[in-house]
Amino acid sequence: MKRLLFLLFNFILAGSFFVALYYDTHRDWHAYQKQFFKTLTKKERRGVGGGIKQILTPDLKTVDRCTTCHLAVDKTSLALAEHPFKEHPGDLLKYHPIEKYGCTSCHAGQGLATDVAAAHGDVKFWEQPLLRGNYVQSSCRSCHGDLEAIKEYVPVLAKGKELFETSGCYGCHSIDNFGGNLSVALDEVGSKADLLIEADYEMMHGVRHNRINWVEAKLKNSRALNPGVPVSELPLGEEEVFPTAMPRFGFDEDERFALTTYLLSLKEFDPPLSYTIPAKPEPKQHYVSKVAKGKAVFAKYGCNGCHGDQGVGGRNNWNAGLAGEVPPLVYVKGYYENDRAALKHLIQYGRQPVPRADIHSPNPAIFMPAWKDKIADHEIEALIDYLFSLSELLPQTAEQATSVAQGS
Repeated sequence: MKRLLFLLFNFILAGSFFVALYYDTHRDWHAYQKQFFKTLTKKERRGVGGGIKQILTPDLKTVDRCTTCHLAVDKTSLALAEHPFKEHPGDLLKYHPIEKYGCTSCHAGQGLATDVAAAHGDVKFWEQPLLRGNYVQSSCRSCHGDLEAIKEYVPVLAKGKELFETSGCYGCHSIDNFGGNLSVALDEVGSKADLLIEADYEMMHGVRHNRINWVEAKLKNSRALNPGVPVSELPLGEEEVFPTAMPRFGFDEDERFALTTYLLSLKEFDPPLSYTIPAKPEPKQHYVSKVAKGKAVFAKYGCNGCHGDQGVGGRNNWNAGLAGEVPPLVYVKGYYENDRAALKHLIQYGRQPVPRADIHSPNPAIFMPAWKDKIADHEIEALIDYLFSLSELLPQTAEQATSVAQGS
């Protein structure tokens, strides 16, 4: 009996070996290399070896086998017009030699894998999917501090950064300690773990659950991912969970793509100093008036993210005492013209919590944060002048309009 079991286990072991050997010799990379070598002449074939190719970049702590399939990525004379045998586009390899940068440091994916799906990161539990198309521009910010200097190479990334700044995102989110504290800091949102996004993934239907699609879904309609939970659906005694406070900005497809690219660039990656090009100091701005300076301050700190463009309001703020909205700023002059110090104090020290419409429901998510440690005194003074100027947006009588036109 023991001899029979011994023979049986040996047979299973031998069978397992041959099955493993079969699968190993039928991996995707074998088929691609065969296909590629058929296109080469004998002379060309001598210059290209077969087997698994590996690029080690100790400085970046990466190991890549991408060139096992992408055989002509740095060989222009051998390149074909189809993937994976195309050459690398543009002249980027001239400045980013493959032996120094590898592939996944820019393109993401799973460098050690040799099957297509796994190498591209399109498998469960791999959190760095391949950055396809212009998404790869998000990697450039890791080394290039001055995006303006490389704008011709990263137009989508540069557009996303500009949109982030002009849309008022800094009013709620901070990056590198700059911005508001109403919501989470976004310093490493491009590396956010799937475990922290799991609840949102449950609300994403029809798309692959990865970080790229999650960011895009957030920008398209954040409340679809975080719709809140009414009291009727909660255990007795639990407070209502309001929908997310993030407004629906109405970004079009190109804008969402650009913003997603920028947010993916905010990741946990610290390359050696020899790889980095720091940003240049920002030039000092000159303004024609205090109001113009105040308008720039309003935009710089993302006030429009909550108060709307030109302070016209309209952002939902669940259970807020002022009609469930963030208050507009066009009435500021009427309230504070004779008490400028009170307005300055409000900007510096904020207002939290906001008065509730229903005292039995939770506090509103949006409140006026304290800006005293972030906005300089001279900026606040200019900001107040700008806020007072917004009263001109209110409907005026014919007599008032004439008075303003005459400068009286």
